[in-house]
Amino acid sequence: MTSSYKQVLVTGASGFLGSEIVSIVREAGWQVRAFDQNRRMQIEGVDTFVGDIGDTAMLRKASEGVSAIVHAAGLAHVFGSGAGDSARFNAVNEGGTASVVDAALQSNVPHVVLVSSVSVYGSYSGTKCDESVPCHPQGPYATSKWRSELRATERMSTGKSSLTILRFATIYGEGDRGNVAKLIGALDRGRFLWPGSGVNQKSLIYKKDAARACLHALERPVFGTEVFNVSARPVTMREIVSSICQALDRPVPRHKIPLSLLKISGAIARKIGDPGNLNQRLQKFIQDDVYDGAKFESMFGFRPAVSLSEGIRREVDYLQYKETR
Repeated sequence: MTSSYKQVLVTGASGFLGSEIVSIVREAGWQVRAFDQNRRMQIEGVDTFVGDIGDTAMLRKASEGVSAIVHAAGLAHVFGSGAGDSARFNAVNEGGTASVVDAALQSNVPHVVLVSSVSVYGSYSGTKCDESVPCHPQGPYATSKWRSELRATERMSTGKSSLTILRFATIYGEGDRGNVAKLIGALDRGRFLWPGSGVNQKSLIYKKDAARACLHALERPVFGTEVFNVSARPVTMREIVSSICQALDRPVPRHKIPLSLLKISGAIARKIGDPGNLNQRLQKFIQDDVYDGAKFESMFGFRPAVSLSEGIRREVDYLQYKETR
């Protein structure tokens, strides 16, 4: 590839994953344009475009002449339960994706990589969830990600451009504000009781490995539209908690909430309601969430490079450094 061909626009370029994508693709020799709503975004050596993700005119200007777009912008962590959550998620995730794809088509960009989530599957039966499992998203975030995939697929059906959809397992690492960061905080404050035995399995991926997956997809564009799960090998909740405790230099908690008690609490919640979604969070903690990334690994020769213990150590170090500043 020539350098003029290897030019990519990254949306959400100052975000948790987007900033890592910018760094990874630049190291690989790509010329990068950055699009973000953060007016303070300044990346040396990168052309930056500041605007709302729904601004198709600005997106088209940013897309002119690039050979690919990685659409990493999106709304992820809204923890309220207000009636406006669905509208916010749909406007940013679904509407924003439609704007990006429209700009790509208008600017004749040959390849779009869409950052999505395994949350689009919702609940599933079986031990592993691969790309053949039907999507039944639950909740505003998952629904908006699923609808964003549909909007992108519909618009790309002309066959003029290729679309690679990457459904990432839970991404963690420095700057994470999701469940892994919340678990680290609970363990650090000594406010953690084991729900269940900890043998249930989860799929995670460290943010640098997630960014590397985007680079792999950029380097080898597929024909038409393809969907891939992207994850590291599954790990047990006990492995996750033990890795966090090791990084925090704390003992692994011993006190457990028996499964029998969790079942009783679930029955009570179904009868009287659970406005704080405590039972839902507990059930999510004890269930298996395993996603099969074999298709992506096979097609792109991708292997995650950062182990769970190393990735967790980096996130803990980041959080502890942040607290001291």
